[in-house]
Amino acid sequence: MSENFEENKDENKLFEKLEYLERRVAQLEKFLGVRKVSLEEFRAYDKEMEAEEQKYKPSDVDAEIAMESRIGEFGLGWIGSIVLLFGISFITQYIQSTGNPLFSSIFGYFAAAVVFLIAYYIRKSVQGLSSKLNIISYILLFYVTLRLHFFTNFPLLSSAVVPILLMLLISGFQFYMANKNRSEFLAAIGLILLIVTANVSNTTHFMLAMVTLSVIYAVYLLYKNSWWKLIIVAQVLSYISFAVWYIIQVNSNSNFPANTIDQYTVAYLFICVSAFSMITLFKRRDTIPEAFVFISIFVNGLLFTLILVMYILSFYKTNYVGILLSIFVICIIFSVFLKKKSEWKYTPAFYALYGFVSVSTAIYGIVGFPLVYFLLSIQSLLVVSMAIWFRSKIIVLMNFGLFVFLILAYFFTFNTIHYANFSFGLVAIVTARIINLQSHRLDIKTDLLRNTYLSIGFIIMLFALYQAVPMQFVTLSWTLMALVYFIFSIILKNIKYRWMAIFTMIAAAIYLFIIDLANVGIIYRISAFMFLAVISIAISVYYSKNKKKPEEEKQDQE
Repeated sequence: MSENFEENKDENKLFEKLEYLERRVAQLEKFLGVRKVSLEEFRAYDKEMEAEEQKYKPSDVDAEIAMESRIGEFGLGWIGSIVLLFGISFITQYIQSTGNPLFSSIFGYFAAAVVFLIAYYIRKSVQGLSSKLNIISYILLFYVTLRLHFFTNFPLLSSAVVPILLMLLISGFQFYMANKNRSEFLAAIGLILLIVTANVSNTTHFMLAMVTLSVIYAVYLLYKNSWWKLIIVAQVLSYISFAVWYIIQVNSNSNFPANTIDQYTVAYLFICVSAFSMITLFKRRDTIPEAFVFISIFVNGLLFTLILVMYILSFYKTNYVGILLSIFVICIIFSVFLKKKSEWKYTPAFYALYGFVSVSTAIYGIVGFPLVYFLLSIQSLLVVSMAIWFRSKIIVLMNFGLFVFLILAYFFTFNTIHYANFSFGLVAIVTARIINLQSHRLDIKTDLLRNTYLSIGFIIMLFALYQAVPMQFVTLSWTLMALVYFIFSIILKNIKYRWMAIFTMIAAAIYLFIIDLANVGIIYRISAFMFLAVISIAISVYYSKNKKKPEEEKQDQE
């Protein structure tokens, strides 16, 4: 009753305040000479405004007309401009094919000037078409300059120096106009023209230097203007340029790769991949999509790897270890730096993983097969340790995938060796233990990954003992392994090791009855039976005298 009384009291106070406010508003309206609007009048006014809005709301017909107008203005404008470009270029080609390169060039420059003047005069009346014609005029100017020496049977200039300098000026002017008009599209055209100039020069250091400078400038424009689409264009064109240089070397050397040198082009490749990696240090902006950063890093790594593999197979077959170790050191240092400085939290994991993949390949180059499998299994523990420091679940998952791939490659490609067998099994079990201890740092909610590691370790340890000990001692060795698991379960108070002990005992019993009874001598057979029986009974007695409480069964400490 008291609660209802309090609620009624609060409601009365609220109504009193509302009545007070209404009186004050009425007094103000009276003082200002404003007529009081009734609720019915207000609703009628609201309906009138809604009807007025509906009147000016574009209909489906209006939307269709707007789309038609947009396609007609911009779509056909682009089609007409591109067709004009090709038409003029075909005319210049025809004139040049008749053996008149001078007249062809004069006509081309004159046509480019006419198109530019038309674009200038219609800049106010037809602004959209004007901008398109303006772009076409610069492309046409670049094309005519290109054909002063390149891609023609009748070059006007025997030397490529002047045409290249003119093409560089045209490309630079495009960049100037792009910055002046803050146009990412014009910057992309300037980038394309610059990289085309570099590629047609057919001079290694000039070509790759221009490509490298264009990459650095594109990254700068991303930082300055958030032009992320330009980076995509730069990535594709720059790595294509490295591939083009490689193809030119292949075609120009009949004994390739024996008589071919790389001319230190890998240094340019490293600079480009490093420049693109600087994207990860930029601060988050609404104008730079997060998906772009992710895709850019992935594409950068993929294209860099493809080009590097081609270079290594051709130029560094015997001395690639230094390159890969350098990549490892750079990637690890950069990933640690990103961990502290980058706002894109997943990027350190990518660079750390790439570094570990590089050092894995370097280890193969140093020690070869099959020792590399032993060392790579140990490396897996280092990767997990770094994942804990990074607090990166991505590294743990990727390392698991690489670990499984490594095991499959090991078992399907080479005869097994004892130390590698035990290494894989122990690494899997220790990794599971590390993940259990540090699951809170890795934000791992389930035991699926840990149980998978334990399962892999369990199976490989059985196989390792089967391979390492004489056949008559397999059952005894498995039984001892079960005893070790059981002791660990008591020390660590961990139910998973008890399950591993039980399954190992079952495996030992199956092996004893199927294999040992038919192939092992009577002395070894008796020893195996008695030892297995004693261990099994002892564990059974332990379970009988130490039944766990329900809450202890659920607990999986440390």
